[in-house]
Amino acid sequence: MKKLIILPFILFCFAVLAQQGHIRGKISDGETGEGLFGATILKQGTTTGISSDFEGNYSLALEPGVHTIVISYISYQAQTIENVTVKGGEVTTLDVVLRPDVAQLGEVVVTAEAMRDSELGLMTFQRKSANVLDGASYQTFRKTGDRDLASAIRRVTGVSIQSGKFVYVRGLGDRYTRTTLNGMTIPGLDPDRNDVQIDIFPTSILENVIVYKTFSPNLPGDFTGGIVDVEMKSFPESKTTTVSLGFGFNPDMNLKDNYLHYKGGKTDWLGFDDGTRELPFPSNTIIPNESSNDPQLETLTRSLNPQLGIQRKRSFLNTTFTFNHGNQLNVGKKTIGYTAIFNYQNRYEYYDDIEFGEYTKNDDASQTELFKEEVRKGELSQTSVLWSGLLAGSLKFDKHSFSASVFRTQNGVSEASDRINRNYDETSATLYENILTYSQRSVTNGILSGTHQIKKLRADWKNSFTISRTYDPDFRSTSISITDPENPTINRGDGAGIRRFWRDLNEFNENLKLDFTLPYGKSNKLQFGAMGIYKDREFKVDSYLLDATSRSGVPLDPDYFLQPENIWTADGQRGTYLEGNYEAPNNYEANSSVYAGYVMTEMTFQRLKAVFGARVEKADMFYTGADIFGNTFDNDHTLDELDILPSVNLVYSLTETMSLRGSFGQTLARPSFKEKSAAQIYDPITKRFYNGNLNLNQTMINNYDLRWENFFVGGGGDMIALSLFYKQFDGHIELVTFDVAPDNVRPRNSGESVVYGMEFEFKKKLDFITPSLSGLSFGTNVSLANSEVDLESVIVNESGLNEFQSRQFNARAGETIDKTRPMGGQSPYLINAYLNFTDKEGTMNANVSYNVQGESLFIIGVGAVPDIYTQPFHSLNFNVYRNFGAENKHRITFRTDNILKSEKKDLYKSHGDAEAIYSVFKPGRTFTVSYSLTF
Repeated sequence: MKKLIILPFILFCFAVLAQQGHIRGKISDGETGEGLFGATILKQGTTTGISSDFEGNYSLALEPGVHTIVISYISYQAQTIENVTVKGGEVTTLDVVLRPDVAQLGEVVVTAEAMRDSELGLMTFQRKSANVLDGASYQTFRKTGDRDLASAIRRVTGVSIQSGKFVYVRGLGDRYTRTTLNGMTIPGLDPDRNDVQIDIFPTSILENVIVYKTFSPNLPGDFTGGIVDVEMKSFPESKTTTVSLGFGFNPDMNLKDNYLHYKGGKTDWLGFDDGTRELPFPSNTIIPNESSNDPQLETLTRSLNPQLGIQRKRSFLNTTFTFNHGNQLNVGKKTIGYTAIFNYQNRYEYYDDIEFGEYTKNDDASQTELFKEEVRKGELSQTSVLWSGLLAGSLKFDKHSFSASVFRTQNGVSEASDRINRNYDETSATLYENILTYSQRSVTNGILSGTHQIKKLRADWKNSFTISRTYDPDFRSTSISITDPENPTINRGDGAGIRRFWRDLNEFNENLKLDFTLPYGKSNKLQFGAMGIYKDREFKVDSYLLDATSRSGVPLDPDYFLQPENIWTADGQRGTYLEGNYEAPNNYEANSSVYAGYVMTEMTFQRLKAVFGARVEKADMFYTGADIFGNTFDNDHTLDELDILPSVNLVYSLTETMSLRGSFGQTLARPSFKEKSAAQIYDPITKRFYNGNLNLNQTMINNYDLRWENFFVGGGGDMIALSLFYKQFDGHIELVTFDVAPDNVRPRNSGESVVYGMEFEFKKKLDFITPSLSGLSFGTNVSLANSEVDLESVIVNESGLNEFQSRQFNARAGETIDKTRPMGGQSPYLINAYLNFTDKEGTMNANVSYNVQGESLFIIGVGAVPDIYTQPFHSLNFNVYRNFGAENKHRITFRTDNILKSEKKDLYKSHGDAEAIYSVFKPGRTFTVSYSLTF
């Protein structure tokens, strides 16, 4: 009988709860931008209310209807928000910034409608932060309709996107930009890059992205251009599930009948090989010499996958699929949040006129035209699969918060190339080449974190572990000499031959971080903490050659060589056979550690805020391997540095909305495992070699910044800012060529250099012109930079020759050699601009964006090899979406990328306007349409 009474009561309670809605948001301090702990959120005229937690977040359950909410905090202006609509089972987001007003203790009355598109939280954080920073919030992502972070971050001042996925800040290259996830260092899909492939992050899972441009001791010391911190949502505002499906079409690449490919494995569509491309015998197998007449040689040769030549098929449309689910639950005094996302992309790229070239200066100094060493022209297809998955959960109660997340991303790229390679110098040979490659990259990352408020002391801890792998199974390169078209050969004297190799890189990272914050005085605080990062890498290459007893008169069919009847046998002693080609420098192990501690204080003197302190970092790197000269290294200590990195940040408030900032900080840049190695890494697509340099040292940088900014009254994201910056580099690392081998590059410390410049940012809604433009906004940011390298401080060889002397020796007739040149990787200008329109209902948004980075020195030429410059890529894109259906839960998005059909070019440049192609890709124009449903 009791069960019959209790059951209806429970069902009634659930029904009442289901009818309730929630108001959720964050209460922030208008002076500091930080969350206010203990602010009161009340329904006006009642006792129904709640207090904000120690991060300033709150969740208030209310009956459906229109309410007036009062938010108050001791010594702050109370805010009354009218016309707050609450719907049953739904969440209304309300972020509020309270301002201190000890004298008047007045009350501000606003309407919920006026706050609908507010970005006050991030803008306040930006305005009050001691660091020079820029960023974008979830509200911006939602308003502009950007699908992933790579598209959204283009609007951030001083930021450019390379290859559609990598972030550069202030025109500086990869090594001076660091990307972090929730404040923790993680490697990207390419562990040799500092930046992370950001197109793997759908905007639906992001809280915000912040770009720090100045250093403070609580940040990692190894950055210069900026730190891009990607913060994921830990507590979604409401229970939301979104599914989207999109298709992209490029007339030059998709639905092409002549698309190049080769037969792979059954799991290629999942971004990894199923074992089809595995080395078919143990890597330590000794390959018998052909002259020994050992039958084992035939067995090993036949075990190889016989396909060496390209095939053709019809390419499909680019496809994208995204699933996102998240929710926030209030169970008593506990708040639980969770997020699950899955993102899948399949992309086809086809280039029918790729070109790679090697050029040098003419031996005759009176000739300005560059001498053609070798040129490769033809077709290239790239089929790329990229998927990522995230599971994250958070728990908050009393004065404690815990979060855990597991992130996995997988990328598989299959390439096939058909081309002609012409040598004009050493061999004067013409080669017909087929190249087949497959590369799979994966990153698995887990983060555990916690925040605790212990009286006045706040403690934050995070632990991140990452396992990354780059696996290149069975790269195949076949070159047939057609110098004499009547007699094709695989003679190695012409550069012909068949090469296959397997490459495997495995890396483990562990990152632990502790931060403590202790307020003191009226508005001051002390921060201190520690950090440790450990990395361990193993790199292994198994390389082989194929030869034949008869090298001349072969057909122009790479598959001919491994057909069953053409494989060498011990009885016949004729045909194709396998040869071992062990490369000791390309097999190494390395590990590194960085341990850091810091202390800093923030002090406020009326209008002046001062943040100063220092960070101590101890860095070590160890290397085991061998070099090309036979020297061996057994856990050699290749990096041993102890650095003290001071910083000072000053913020002076000219008015409530206008500030002047000044900062100084010392940072550094350390060489990567790949750079500080003896490895010689071959890329069969470009036919070029990357050579490590064990003698590399870290770079020390002094950074000076001055910034004036004004956040217009009324908020809404309107602002104007002007920044000046100056950086001094000691031993910055650049890529340089070899003076006798233009197809080889290596990293080198390059003396003393400086970079100085300015940034201008302007964002404004255009309703000040006329109310009819209320939905239109415009934004632009421009960065101008000048860099100078002191050539007399750059030593280019062991004899002590400096770069200025080397350039004089190789100068053309009438050419004047300056004692400075631009710094490698530094762009002279960067322009971002956008025009955005949103209708009054918020159901439609259209956005046009433009991005370009100026010509920058990519690779420094040595000796007779000229400098190589990356040319500007003018990226003009259009994005429009429309919400429709019941409660606007359906969305159709249309996007056009690279409207101007800009080309990706790297050019050799020399005196007398001499230019030649180092590489060129023509990506064409891509149209994408997608549909998403939120429920």
